[in-house]
Amino acid sequence: MAKEKVTVVIPVYNRQHYIETTIASVLKQTLKDWKMIIVDDASTDKTPDIIEKYKSKKIKTVRLSKNKGTAVALQTALDMIDTPYFVVVDSDDWIEPKALEILLNEMEKQPIKTSLIYANTIVWTDFGGKLNKVVVEKHRSFQDKYDFLRYGSMVYPRFFRTETVRRVNGFETDDPHQGRYEQDRYLLLKLIGISQFHWVDADLYNCRSHGSNSTQPKNRKYFAEVKRYIFTKMLKQWGDEYEAEFAIASDGWLYIKKLKKRDQG
Repeated sequence: MAKEKVTVVIPVYNRQHYIETTIASVLKQTLKDWKMIIVDDASTDKTPDIIEKYKSKKIKTVRLSKNKGTAVALQTALDMIDTPYFVVVDSDDWIEPKALEILLNEMEKQPIKTSLIYANTIVWTDFGGKLNKVVVEKHRSFQDKYDFLRYGSMVYPRFFRTETVRRVNGFETDDPHQGRYEQDRYLLLKLIGISQFHWVDADLYNCRSHGSNSTQPKNRKYFAEVKRYIFTKMLKQWGDEYEAEFAIASDGWLYIKKLKKRDQG
């Protein structure tokens, strides 16, 4: 086992304009003992050349031979991790300087049953390189797995207990789009079925909204297909007590309108 306790995982595809900001935010951490794994999902721009410059004892880089989606990139990293914890940072986002220190301290206070620590998200828009701070998205604690199932936002940052993630088979690709959408939500739903999450009320993660995010409106039908699949699958795994009634919001996002108790008779 490594002396470092945390691995920062960065999956990347065609992020030549953003990836250095992401990496720099890790280099500036107050916690100095960390490792990094950058998995390039067969980028076609200058991303491979950029990340190669950072390769070192602390920073490993892996290039996939063809584009396979975020879940495969993350699973590739998971297979390489030798630290008890890891955190995922998207390749167009960045973390605050004390993020790793705070997240690690919080995780080490938690019981073994805690598989995830998350905090709050600072959301920025990026128009031609000009950043505008939009909102600080304050997350919250969840009463139970069904409460999290109905939570619309994705939580950030996601600081995981490695062993528990491996116990639920990590990042899977059995959904309709082979792990290209909602792979983070899929993993969290599997985790909350067997463990607990802990929220830290601190603004630690910066999320960049720009023209080439995968969450753009044109892709929301794909997100909806995956959400419908994973929500239905997880409800069955959790005992099939409830049936989800789905709806599509005006902005194109699928959500659970109601959880209906199944007739036990």
